[in-house]
This record gives sequence, C-alpha cells and structure tokens, in this order.
Amino acid sequence: MSNFKFSINEIKLLILDFLFPKYCVNCGSEVLSTDGWVCFECTQKIVPVVSQICPECEKLSPMGEYHSNCRKGKSLKGIICSTYFHEGPVREMIHNLKYNGVSELAAPLARLMERALEKSEIRILNDKFDVRNSDFVITYVPMHNSRKATRGYNHAEILAREIGQKLNIKVEDLLIKKSKTRRQAELSGNARRKNLSGAFAVKPDICIKNCKIIIVDDVTTTGSTLNECAKVLKTAGAKEIWGLVIARG
Repeated sequence: MSNFKFSINEIKLLILDFLFPKYCVNCGSEVLSTDGWVCFECTQKIVPVVSQICPECEKLSPMGEYHSNCRKGKSLKGIICSTYFHEGPVREMIHNLKYNGVSELAAPLARLMERALEKSEIRILNDKFDVRNSDFVITYVPMHNSRKATRGYNHAEILAREIGQKLNIKVEDLLIKKSKTRRQAELSGNARRKNLSGAFAVKPDICIKNCKIIIVDDVTTTGSTLNECAKVLKTAGAKEIWGLVIARG
C-alpha cells in the first residue's frame, strides 16, 4: 500500500513540475520539485565555513568567539557562521526567503546552520559545547510589527524553528523590536550601531536569568544587530549568548 502511495506522490510531483515549473533562484535553470529551488549544480557551489573567526578582528577563533581584547562592549560570546554570503547561491537563497516569500528555502538554509552547530564541539569553560545536551534555548532577531505585517512573516523565526525542531532545542520568542529602523544593508560601520541603539527589548514577563541563548539571524557583517539583541538579553540576566547565522557578509 505504501508503494502505491509513493507512486501517486511521484505522479503528483510530475504534474506539478509540468504545470508549475520551478527555476533555480541562482542560475535560472529549471529544477524538479524534489530539488527545491536550487539546482544540483548550484548546490555544489555552496561553500561552508570551515574555520570560524573573531567577528571583530577577523582572525581565526574557535566557534567564532570574540578574542578577549576584542570583547569590550560586546554582550555576545561569539558568532557562528555557516557559509559565505558572496559564494555560490547563498545570497540569492536568502534574498528569495526574505523578500519573495519562498519559505521552502528555509529548510536547506537551516540545514547549513545545523551543520555549523554540530561541528562546534570545542570546550568552553571545560564543558563540551553541545546545545542538544544543555540548557541552551534558541531565539531570533525580531522584526518591527509594521515590517512583519507587510512581509507576513519573520524569516529569522522560520529558520530558528526549523533548527529547533531538527536538533530538539527549545525555541523561545524572547525579543521585540520597539522602533522601526533603516535596513542595516543600507549602512556601514558606526552608522549600523547607531541605527539599532535602543531598538530591541526583552518581552515583558520573560524570565531568562542564567539562561544560555543562541540568537538566529540570516547574515552578519559587523555583528551590530546580534550584539544589540544580546545586550538586552544580558541585562535581563542571560548567562551566555551566541549568534548563529547563515552567512558571513
């Protein structure tokens, strides 16, 4: 019976491919429904981050942890990056997830982030960094209500929930964005930090004292967004905070 159902599903996919063909978001070639929105050739061009770096000085650092002399004014322990923004199809995948409503891209992007976490097995404070066997919780960078209403979803939340489900880690809705700000991609350097200053807050009646938290976002360049989120979480009592992103910009 199961074989018959599988055959029916195959037929359905063939019909869907014929009536509503999909095209690779990177190169534009036609792809099968089973391949998602990125063709096999473009998938092979994704470059995973092998060696993490300090987000401040960009020198090698296990787990993307800030070096001690780079940590001043930072509430994050570090930022774990999964891929490179300008290599392969990652940029187009993120763009289509964020702005074109292609939510199916969340699953393959989340898998890249899961792998980055799974490889993060160094020792921190003499304990193995293993989020699945600890008191870590996952949260995500929030969107302002007006922007979320326009877009209809928060891509960072979708990614966080995909990761949490796959790795069996609790996902908590901890943060709000109080003010609408300019897009970080439009700014650089100090302007990014000033743009987000005071923009985030921890949700009322949330208790995170001594919690270990991973904040999910799509891309990091200067780390300003993640550090602003981490600052309010730290003030609310969080013990340890890491960033986890798809790509390093």
